[in-house]
Amino acid sequence: MAEGTHATGTRLVGIATAQRLLAASADGRIAHLLTTAELAQAEARRDPAEYVAGHLAAKRAAIDALERALPAGTAINPLELETTDAPSGAPVCTVTGHLAGTLAARNMDPPRISITNEAGVALATAVVCAQEQKARMHDL
Repeated sequence: MAEGTHATGTRLVGIATAQRLLAASADGRIAHLLTTAELAQAEARRDPAEYVAGHLAAKRAAIDALERALPAGTAINPLELETTDAPSGAPVCTVTGHLAGTLAARNMDPPRISITNEAGVALATAVVCAQEQKARMHDL
């Protein structure tokens, strides 16, 4: 990714889809998508499916942005990309493991994410910036 450029991703996930995933979580289908912290935050919510839909959308949007920003073929493990809510309630994306090293080597921060829920769906957007672009975004 050239300095001063950015990549974005946007995804939509139905809350009904998240409800089905949660209902089937006993068989482990959701464990390869969400981290323990993500699942714990979901379980603490009044409507876990709404939370899961938003964070699945955010994770997929972040992966899309990273796939555009990183060299072709770079492996992205969804469990190394965590989308949780900060104490303020704002969604935050953190990276761990190999992905954290990949971003650090390219002087990139984790994606910035935004999530909204309405009319039975969750919409998320993610932005990844190279170093020069990061400095400009902090000025906004």
